[in-house]
Amino acid sequence: MFALLGQLARRYAKAGCSDHFDEDTNRRVVVVNLFVFIGGGITLVLGIRAIMGDDNHLAISLFIASLLFFSTRWLQILKPTRFYQTVSSTILQCCLMVLTLYLVIAGGNNNTGPLWIYLVPPVCMFLGGFKYGLIANLIYTAILAIILFAPSEMLLLTSYSFEFKTRLLYSFMTIIFLSAFYEYSREQSYSAVGQLRDEFERQALHDQLTKLPNRRNLNEQLKHEYQRTLREKEPFSLLLADVDFFKRINDDFGHDAGDEVLLILAQRFKQAVRNQDLVSRWGGEEFLFLLPQTSLQQAAEVAEKVRLQTVNEPVWQNQRPIPVTISIGVAEVNPNTSIDDAINLADKRLYIAKQDGRNRVIWQ
Repeated sequence: MFALLGQLARRYAKAGCSDHFDEDTNRRVVVVNLFVFIGGGITLVLGIRAIMGDDNHLAISLFIASLLFFSTRWLQILKPTRFYQTVSSTILQCCLMVLTLYLVIAGGNNNTGPLWIYLVPPVCMFLGGFKYGLIANLIYTAILAIILFAPSEMLLLTSYSFEFKTRLLYSFMTIIFLSAFYEYSREQSYSAVGQLRDEFERQALHDQLTKLPNRRNLNEQLKHEYQRTLREKEPFSLLLADVDFFKRINDDFGHDAGDEVLLILAQRFKQAVRNQDLVSRWGGEEFLFLLPQTSLQQAAEVAEKVRLQTVNEPVWQNQRPIPVTISIGVAEVNPNTSIDDAINLADKRLYIAKQDGRNRVIWQ
C-alpha cells in the first residue's frame, strides 16, 4: 500500500518533466506540481469554508485561484516545452501574488489574510531563480507597502494597526533576504557542479596530453559517420598513423621530449586536415584520422601530405631538432566494410609500412 502511494506521489511530482530539460528546469516542474497540490488544495478548502461562512467574495477569489493553480500544472503536462514551463510558473507566481495581496486588502478570516504573504518569497525564488525572483519580490514589496501605508488606509477593506503593518513588512523583507540568499547559494553551487561535470566529461572524452579526442570519443563519431554512410551510400576513410622509433626518441631525448613530439604532431595533424575531419589519439604513439566523405584514393593523398609534412618539419625541443617520421595505414569504410574491418585493415597496412622500412603510406 505504502509502495503504491509512493509510486503515485513520484509520478504526480514528475509529471511534465522531460529528458530534454536540464536538471534545473525539471526541478521547477516538480516545484510547480507540489505547490499546486498543496496551494491549490488549501485554497480550495478555504474557499469551501468561506462559502459556509457566507463570505462569497472571498470564496469566489479562492476558487478562481485554486482553478488557476491547477491549470498551471495541466499546462506544463500538456505542453512539455521550456516555453510553456516558463509560462506555467509565471502564471502561478502572478496568481499567488494577486491572491495574497487581495487577502491583505480584504483581511481574510479574522484579519489573518496577511499571513499568507510569506509564501511569495520562496515560491518566486524557486520558480523564477535568483534574478527574476528577486525582481518579482521587490515589485511585490513595493505594491504591498503602498497598499498598507496608503493615506487613511484608502486601499484597504479592513484595518490594521501601524505596529502590525511595519512588523509585517519588516519580517516579509527578512524572508525575501533569506530566500534570495538561499537561491543565490543554490545557483552558485549548481553552476559549480555543472562546470565540474562538464570538465569531467571533457576529460573522459579527450586525451590529457594532446587534448585530442580519445578512443572512446572517436568510437562514437565513427558510429555516427557509419550510419550516414549506410543512408547516403557514400564512403569515408580512416588513417592509422604511428610515430616511427618512438621508443628511441624517448631514450635519446627523454620522455619530456617524447611528450613534446606527440603534442606538436597532434597540432600539426589538426592543421593538415579539413575542419570536418577528426584526429584522435588512438593509443600510445598512434593517431587515428576520420575523414568523412573521402574515398580510399583521396585518403591516401591526404596521408601522403601528412607524412611529408612530418618528415620535412622536425620537432624542436630545447633548441634541439628531433627528426620525426610516421608510418600510415589507410582503409575505407563503406556499406560493405564495417568499422571494425576497416580499422583492422588499416592496422594491417600500418604493420606492412613498418615492415617495409617505415616512413611510408600503405593504402592497397
